[in-house]
Amino acid sequence: MSVMAAARSATGGGVPARRALVRWSWRLLRREWRSQVLVTVLLMVAVMAAVCGGTAVYNVPQTTDSQLGSAGTMLSLDGEDPQAVAADLAILRHAVGAVDVVGHDYVKAPGSATPVEYRSQRMHGAFTGSLLAIRRGRYPSGTAEAAVTDGTARLLGLRLGGTITLDGHARAIVGIAENPSDLSDEFVLVDPSSVRPRTLSVLVGQKRDVGAGSLHLRTAGPMAEGVGSDNGKLMATTLVLAGAMILLLLIAFVAAAAFAVLAHRRLRQLGMLAAIGATGRQVRLVMTATGFLVGAVAAFLGTIEGLALWPFVAPRLENTVNHRIALSDIPWPLVVALGALAVAMSTGAAWRPARVASRVPVTAALSGRPPVPRRGHRPALLAAGLFAAGIGLLAWGQKTHPWPVAAGAAATALAILFAGPPAIRVLAAAGRRAPVAVRLALRDLARHQARSGAAVAAISLALGIAAALVVLATDAQGTAETGNLGDRQMVIKATGSGPAANLLPVRTAAEVNALTAQVDRVASALDHPVTVPLDVPMDPDLPPQTDDGRPARMPAIFCLPRGTECGDIPLYVASPALLRFLGVDPAAVAPATDVLTARSGRPVFPVRSKTGRATDVPVITRIHTPAYTSLPTSVITASGLARRHWTRARAGWLIQSGSPLTGEQIAGARKIAAAAGLTIETRTGHAAVQNVRIGATGVGVLLALGILAMTVGLIRSEAAADLRTLTAAGATRGIRRALTATTAGALALLGVVLGVAGACLGLLAVYRHDLAVFGQVPIGYPVGIVAGTPLVAAVAGWLLAGREPPSIARRMGE
Repeated sequence: MSVMAAARSATGGGVPARRALVRWSWRLLRREWRSQVLVTVLLMVAVMAAVCGGTAVYNVPQTTDSQLGSAGTMLSLDGEDPQAVAADLAILRHAVGAVDVVGHDYVKAPGSATPVEYRSQRMHGAFTGSLLAIRRGRYPSGTAEAAVTDGTARLLGLRLGGTITLDGHARAIVGIAENPSDLSDEFVLVDPSSVRPRTLSVLVGQKRDVGAGSLHLRTAGPMAEGVGSDNGKLMATTLVLAGAMILLLLIAFVAAAAFAVLAHRRLRQLGMLAAIGATGRQVRLVMTATGFLVGAVAAFLGTIEGLALWPFVAPRLENTVNHRIALSDIPWPLVVALGALAVAMSTGAAWRPARVASRVPVTAALSGRPPVPRRGHRPALLAAGLFAAGIGLLAWGQKTHPWPVAAGAAATALAILFAGPPAIRVLAAAGRRAPVAVRLALRDLARHQARSGAAVAAISLALGIAAALVVLATDAQGTAETGNLGDRQMVIKATGSGPAANLLPVRTAAEVNALTAQVDRVASALDHPVTVPLDVPMDPDLPPQTDDGRPARMPAIFCLPRGTECGDIPLYVASPALLRFLGVDPAAVAPATDVLTARSGRPVFPVRSKTGRATDVPVITRIHTPAYTSLPTSVITASGLARRHWTRARAGWLIQSGSPLTGEQIAGARKIAAAAGLTIETRTGHAAVQNVRIGATGVGVLLALGILAMTVGLIRSEAAADLRTLTAAGATRGIRRALTATTAGALALLGVVLGVAGACLGLLAVYRHDLAVFGQVPIGYPVGIVAGTPLVAAVAGWLLAGREPPSIARRMGE
């Protein structure tokens, strides 16, 4: 349909006129698809990421408890007396109906600080169906078969078809088992009819204490109902919609720049519509219909691609969230809402250029002259005010009040949006003495600062979110609640394991030297290792015990009183090497000090007394230690040891490598330790943190580069006439390449400065009392974001530019 036909239909008014204008917009979009392909692709990628990422976040909460399954209460039963067990279970079944019984036994494993669990559990239990699955092979039957989890197989060097003999019975490994609700749950699965476990877990449906009367049961406590993930999935859906709205809003700012270019190209056609009687609403409809159609196409393609990508993301997500995910568990209302949001954002992005175009005088529109944009200075003041408010809210909320933190993050993001145009003007002014190609590129950015500022805001947000996620993931990695050791640390223990974990076998000096030689073998395979011997205090008055038939002694007890009980605290002897590792100057320790500790409260030494409640209150000095749970946090000084007439004994070694430990190094160390009767402890549970850091950095940089490519394409297409003039005047290919490279590099640089600086200042406000987390961030991530993004952008702009405009000869002939 031509513009005149559309105009004649439009002047008629009513539904037919609107239908004609929409149909004309669709035909124009099909004819000019190259001018809108970048906007469509950017929106499509955003919808794809939102659909796939939203489905992933929706599946993060677990659907069942990893220990209870669908049961309401778990009770513990001693399995030593089979007849009493049978009687209690009969009474329990009569009282509550169906029950599931899971047996547990723990066996010492060579070379491992953690005993291996032998678990007897039926498949497809009434409440435990979601707690057991066979990934490969089959379920074991009889006394000669077993199944193991992948982690247990790696720990013990087992494989499907091999044999396991830890409990003294040779069993063929016929399957690889797992707990789908907790992939870190490691065990050996055996047939319940083939063993007599030491303890049993009895799961019942009632959410009440049924362990009363003559059952002699100990309740583990009714578990909270919150593991049923309705609330968690609702919260995840809300977070996804909020995040997608922010992302699509910033992309809409960039799309508005593209629609502004499109409106300028259609200005004569729109002027023709207005000249023959089309109203301002009808003129705006032409552009808003284009935005609606672009959004609809992008939403449809993005949704299809996001759903197609989900089956590839789900298996990798399972290791991060630590439970299995069903591919069919897709939040369809969320998917529909994301598609509708993309269409709404695209339509809204086209509305403002349409409004501006509808107000252009008819004569100016027919001549193709766009209105001169008005320049204002208010965005700089508004950005400063929003940024100050955002930092203040973040400092107020810290890490304990979510709503101030959310409001502060939103205010900071808006501040970056309004800071884009002023930053572009500052950069253009700074480049006045630069070479001519660089100066022209910076002036083009300042001339088109509306779209350039929106692009800088979107790039800044993408990189700022990536930088914030890297720091937040590092903070989660470094807390004492989630970390046992650092990724470069290894603890080798000479104590027992299982029931004898607190006992230290009595060893001669020759035996200790032999163990030290094996530890040196382990350290020699690491990168510039530092080995710190760990000694524990021994009270000669404590009676000796036995561990596997050999003499063993209990180290001196150091504990924190808690009412009538006393919680044990690991205590080591302060050697110069250990004090240096803890960051304490040995010369600065006062002679009167008994214990250096990072623990709060008032720990004591229990002593034997007729009343049974006497304590030895030591002189304590507080210290700050690395916040990992398996590192020494309390040490007794040599003077404190002498005042109590205690001795010391070698209990282990702490090894710190110069680089993160690899799987091969850990496996080799465990093999040496098992042969020497030692156990190894290394860092656990942090693979997800590494995945979060890598994913956040990669996605943030790729999204920033995508926005950058679209913006550079818009600016360079808008300046095509200038480029033809430069080429005709003798500009070389190097100058054309420098124009595009400077444009891309400058936008990326501004995005890095505003985004990363804003994120860092906001995080400094949140973590102002815990700045050590910034020193724990691996240097590769900030370098990759800050230096890598502008460098990649500039290099890509240089390589992809330089081609002579195809219409130069025709234009020169004209």
